[in-house]
Amino acid sequence: MLSGRAAEESGERFAAERRRRVEPDPEIDAQLIADAVGGSERALDQLLRRHERSVLRLVRLLGVAPADREDVAQEILVRVFRHLGTFKPGRSFRGWLYRIAVNSVHDHRYRLQRRSRRESPWSDALDETPDASAAPGDHALALEHRRVLESALDGLSERERAVFVLVEMEGLDRREAARSLGITTVTVRRHLSRARASLRKILASGPESR
Repeated sequence: MLSGRAAEESGERFAAERRRRVEPDPEIDAQLIADAVGGSERALDQLLRRHERSVLRLVRLLGVAPADREDVAQEILVRVFRHLGTFKPGRSFRGWLYRIAVNSVHDHRYRLQRRSRRESPWSDALDETPDASAAPGDHALALEHRRVLESALDGLSERERAVFVLVEMEGLDRREAARSLGITTVTVRRHLSRARASLRKILASGPESR
């Protein structure tokens, strides 16, 4: 069971990790997109490689089972390739990419439901861990906070989870998140508020609630 303070610390750790990440330079992306649309396979390959890790992280945070993550990530990148010509210059490529990712994960879940398969997110070891150079005790605590918070995401609805992940974990502003999900900023704020309240309740109530 996590106290309210411990729950807040878990969120703060995610925020700190997000700040440490170096996101791809939008200007470089813009040039690669222009070259890729113009027919450069090299530019397309570089563009996809630049965002591959972010896609894998997002797929994991959205709750795709470990065994399916690589396949879903590849499906997302294929969709990016197919629809790159529809991307509007001047818009956020990251937001556009995340919309494709969210839709792909939704489609993946729908296919699983049709086959009556059950997902088991978070059952394998996480493929991305906190700074291993930290003191052993701090490192273990960070891993536990990450495990608990990511597991708690299973208690959210699909839309609440997507909003929370995009805004709180991936750092999109509310407008970018709204564009990525095809909803209004008011709806983003509402789902974000509900997600935060639900997570605080889940984290404070302990493992029996999960």
